[in-house]
Amino acid sequence: MNRSVVLALLLCAPVASAQEAAQPAPKNLQILPKTASTQDVLGVMQTFTRALGVGCTYCHVEQTEPLLTVEEQQAAAAAAAANPQQAGRGRGRGRGRGGPQMDYASDERRQKQIARAMVLMTRDVNMALNAGIHKPASEIVHVQCMTCHRGIPIPQQLPELLRQTMLGKGEGAAVAQYRDLRQRYVNTGAYDFSERVLLELGRESLATHKPDDALSWLQLNVEFFPQSAESYIELSRAHIAKRDRESAVADLTKALVIDPSNADAQRQLRTLRK
Repeated sequence: MNRSVVLALLLCAPVASAQEAAQPAPKNLQILPKTASTQDVLGVMQTFTRALGVGCTYCHVEQTEPLLTVEEQQAAAAAAAANPQQAGRGRGRGRGRGGPQMDYASDERRQKQIARAMVLMTRDVNMALNAGIHKPASEIVHVQCMTCHRGIPIPQQLPELLRQTMLGKGEGAAVAQYRDLRQRYVNTGAYDFSERVLLELGRESLATHKPDDALSWLQLNVEFFPQSAESYIELSRAHIAKRDRESAVADLTKALVIDPSNADAQRQLRTLRK
């Protein structure tokens, strides 16, 4: 090993040990072992934040800074007058270079209670997998936070999320939501942005006699998947439901340009041209 690397390790080791010793011991551990070290708990917390795409304040309470006494206020004012360039620096209590201090032991936030329930659920699922799948432990795929959350706090499936918005706020809001989510998460794996999602929502809307909703989903789909012959075929059905024969013919013509041998499009186009 390079001598400079060895020297650096020797110099850093006491600093790291001193930092670990300065960290307070974990309190109010109910799911994790009560003997867990600060570093062990921090490691678990980091897996949570990565899986949900959140920070510490999602589950934990930020400490409230205590009010200054009259004497402290007077001292602070005198110090500021004596050294104006330093005024405002170091104000507040419980804040350091790492930002706001957290009250990790507090159970005030509801998200922390939910997190505990999720940890227990995950343990139960993995225990059931170990008992029910007759394979060596090394070959069993265990459930983790990332399995469901994929970097988002509430792991709803995209169709469910869009369907709720469409029903509650209308097609404009649902389309805007899709665009926003796609822009933010398209390459993260958080949601399924494949062609099938909007196609199935369009078919669902047609089956429930909502051609306007179907048009919104399907027009959005061909915007992002212009070579989707299936989407143009479903668009033609939505236009037929709206008694717009001319648009339906145009849709089917586009579908056949993309997929000339598509029997479904050929049959529907013949029917419309009779």
